[in-house]
Amino acid sequence: MKDAYVAIHGHFYQPPRENPWLEVIEREESATPFHDWNERIAFECYRPNGFARIIDSQGKILDIVNNYSFLNFNFGPTLLSWIERERPFIYQKILEADRESLRRFGHGNAIAQVYDHIIMPLANERDRETEVRWGIADFERHFHRKPEAMWLPETAVNTPTLQALIQYGMGYLILSPFQALRVKSFGGKKWTDVSQGRIDTTQPYRCFLRDRSGRKLSDQYIDIFFYDGMISKEIAFGELLKDGNRFCRRFVQGYGPSKKRPQLIHVSTDGETYGHHKKFGEMALAYALSEGFASQGFEVLNYGAFLKRFPPVYEVEIDEGPGGEGSAWSCSHGVGRWKEDCGCSTGGKAGWNQAWRKPLREALNLLRDELSLLFEKEGERIFHNPWEARESYINVIPARSPESFRKFFEQHGVKGLDERGRIKGLKLLEMERHALRMFTSCGWFFADLAGLETILILKYAARAIQLAGEFSDQDIEKRFLDPLSQGRSNLPEMGDGLQIYQRFVKPNQVIPEQAVNHFAISSLFTDGKKEKKIFSFRVEKIDEERREKDDRLLFLGKVRVISEIIPEAKEFLFGLISSQGYIFQNWISEVRGAIDFNTLRRKGTDGFERGMDELRETLALLLGNRVFTIRDILKEEKEEVFRRIIEKEIRESLGSYAEIFKKTKPAIEILTGEGLEIPDEIRAAAEITLSHCLYQEVSELGRDFKSSVAKEAIDQIIEEARKFGCRLRKEEPLRILNEALREKMALLRGTKYSDLPAQEGLMEETITLLDLAKKWNFDLDQWEAQDLMDGILDECVKAVEEFWWGNGARKPFPPILFTLAEKLDFNIEKISEATRSQK
Repeated sequence: MKDAYVAIHGHFYQPPRENPWLEVIEREESATPFHDWNERIAFECYRPNGFARIIDSQGKILDIVNNYSFLNFNFGPTLLSWIERERPFIYQKILEADRESLRRFGHGNAIAQVYDHIIMPLANERDRETEVRWGIADFERHFHRKPEAMWLPETAVNTPTLQALIQYGMGYLILSPFQALRVKSFGGKKWTDVSQGRIDTTQPYRCFLRDRSGRKLSDQYIDIFFYDGMISKEIAFGELLKDGNRFCRRFVQGYGPSKKRPQLIHVSTDGETYGHHKKFGEMALAYALSEGFASQGFEVLNYGAFLKRFPPVYEVEIDEGPGGEGSAWSCSHGVGRWKEDCGCSTGGKAGWNQAWRKPLREALNLLRDELSLLFEKEGERIFHNPWEARESYINVIPARSPESFRKFFEQHGVKGLDERGRIKGLKLLEMERHALRMFTSCGWFFADLAGLETILILKYAARAIQLAGEFSDQDIEKRFLDPLSQGRSNLPEMGDGLQIYQRFVKPNQVIPEQAVNHFAISSLFTDGKKEKKIFSFRVEKIDEERREKDDRLLFLGKVRVISEIIPEAKEFLFGLISSQGYIFQNWISEVRGAIDFNTLRRKGTDGFERGMDELRETLALLLGNRVFTIRDILKEEKEEVFRRIIEKEIRESLGSYAEIFKKTKPAIEILTGEGLEIPDEIRAAAEITLSHCLYQEVSELGRDFKSSVAKEAIDQIIEEARKFGCRLRKEEPLRILNEALREKMALLRGTKYSDLPAQEGLMEETITLLDLAKKWNFDLDQWEAQDLMDGILDECVKAVEEFWWGNGARKPFPPILFTLAEKLDFNIEKISEATRSQK
């Protein structure tokens, strides 16, 4: 094929999942066995696409490819920040891919995204501008260059949205073919109707802005790629990704030999299609991008590179939907999916409706407008220009620190602003940050008002309202809830918007007293550190007093609490008691001058001596009537605190089970020898004891590999469990073995090629570990080990090639590396041939 090109765009995005009070993602049970959906999708998609396998017919690895190096892509800003923080090795592959494509094409694969994934046509002008500016600033922080383009959430677009993109220098845009209205050639007079997806998607188009009279503004334009809708749909919802060759052939069908001009066959889908929605989809993609398309006569490039070579020769007008409100790729009714019961939904049941969308949109719009007035009024006392301060706040969000706060207020704060004024300013800016985030599109996308995504955006609204409450005595929350209450869930037991808010949002609000309670209870089971980080709070111990008598405990303390988001220091006094029948009760009060710690210590210890009833009365009198308990511990660490509380009992019970197993072992051997059933009570003791012994021995293996292997204790435990028909708990031992494999491979990867022969002992240990794990029936996660091995093998081949061409010295090659590579499921035929030249 002549002048045939392919571009594949992946829109990688997850809604912000962080608890707005703690700034961490809490456990999401629906993502089990992972902690949350970000972790699960990172495992199923974001990591595999950075390290995509190309395998032979036997399932052996031929190559590991960074798909991001070939994809045109965008990552949602909040998602990419999570990857940067939680999965830095994936983050580096994303950055490397953009740098590599920039070297290869002169244009990077990465493009920016609207920051909070809001539906831009439904936003007001000020929010549209902030979202574009924040998206650009976030992109520049990660990729160290200006973006050429910006992904629009749900590809939702209208003329004001285009104006915002053009104003800030975006060069091109990706839209659905159903968002094109009509086209004409440059200089032509006649428009051709291409609505309903009839546009030729194999070339780019130029969209000009017009003034109020309809006159074209020749210097105000953006170029648009309309992706191939049919192929994109077959990738996302069909079976194309089951076979790499079939995938490539489908693109050939999109090529028109009669067109006699360069053609770009291009698609756009959610990036999560490759691996998460379509398991192993990243493997078909890797084959296609690295060799499959080339074998069909295609050149793979990104949109920026194609646009540079082949600029548009046609003009286009977009379909702006009903009333010019906008159009989108996932709604056939314009942008109705995010404001009304248009008929589009995902995940609902027969008979459900989405009438709740309208009151939700109205409630949030009302709240946004009220918060804007408050921000402007209060912000004028703090900032030179409140709205310009909001635009620049994006430079503070990724790395909050005393230094970044200082620089920000030097630039934007009024002269003479004190610390109290700066704290107020940060509260206002955080209020606005959550006021933007509450419009995240996912809140309307799915089927019900009580859905996870909708509750999340209501939490952001609640946090904004909470911050606003420090500046206004007006009942903003009530005015917000009035229209929200008009929306009803399709599930009768969930009720209306007000009931959902009261049930699922309000109880999740976090106050500093909860961090104090968490600190006090957890301090009883830790090493007594003076300072503890509790999610976004930093709690510092100032003073303490502990008393214990019989089964009673009194723990008094004074602490300072500072949020990392808004560094306002507050001091608290607490009185924590524990006695039989009451695990923990904690009275907490902010220090406001009424009492000091010495008074609390004196009266508290006196009350302790006189009995628990009088102590409770004393603490209530000094610190107030609200009592915090273990139930008020922050959800994310509640399980760990409970585990520590019963740790002593667990140790004692393990000893008891071991004693039972020891005494009954002769009987167990007789029963199993006769083929008889072991009583459940004895079996339980055997399984618990053997599982604990396995955990201990595998832990020792991680500390002293050679000695532990020589003992053969693990073999004996596993053999005993097999003989007695016991089921071993292997979760923790498996985690330890996986970590041992990663550590050994990381040590090898960090070794220079010339030093590899000296590491033969480490290679032998790694091979032994793999063999033993297989023998013990542990299914190790070899992904990261394989990724590291791929890097080692690449260096080996590179060193050999340099020697061939006379650019490097002959270097020894350790043959045992072949054995290790085979154990890790590599096809080593190619590298074997390369290294045989050394002989």
